[in-house]
Amino acid sequence: MSQHVPLSVSTRTEFGSAKTRRLRKAGRLPGVLYQPGGDSLPFLADEYEVRRLIARGGVRSAVVELTIDSDPPRTVLFKQWDRDPVRDDITHLDLQQVDLTVEVEADVPVILIGSAVGVREGGILDQTTLTVRVRALPDALPRSIELDIAEVELGGSVHVSDLNAPAGVTIITDGEAGIASIMITRANLADTDVETIGEEGVEGAVESDSSEDAGAGEE
Repeated sequence: MSQHVPLSVSTRTEFGSAKTRRLRKAGRLPGVLYQPGGDSLPFLADEYEVRRLIARGGVRSAVVELTIDSDPPRTVLFKQWDRDPVRDDITHLDLQQVDLTVEVEADVPVILIGSAVGVREGGILDQTTLTVRVRALPDALPRSIELDIAEVELGGSVHVSDLNAPAGVTIITDGEAGIASIMITRANLADTDVETIGEEGVEGAVESDSSEDAGAGEE
């Protein structure tokens, strides 16, 4: 069983825009706990504590032991949180109560490890997929899934199908979805046999250079 993260909150009794702004200024973060087959429960959390948990990474798949007032702990997952578009402050938190014996779905970060051959040869790493959707029992949810890209060459790419899911975890994101690629620059094309790169890499290089030329023209 994975280690559960404790979080204590209090029942929210004040509502309305003005009161919510006052609570946020006092460092109190409004949130809602969703219960399967039951009513949702509004609560207030310590904003600093929530930000600290989110900053740890992998919180979307972390099992949280939530204590509301003096009630017995409930097993929950972070469902989502809203941020202020200007100040980037967390403005609202949604939690989902779960049963440890029932599989759930969650988004798990993909962490790229290793120094790609293509990057060492001057290419640019472009990671387009940061998370994948997985299904597992709550205690089996991984904080992240690592992918070794050390052997990826110029113009090469890796896909969801290249990921190795831990035991008890099923990746449900489309296996053909791209995760990252090594973009080719014009300098690479001058020194590399185009036929050995592949069409996908060449197209990426052309698009990249076209964008740069367009940006230079606008200046």
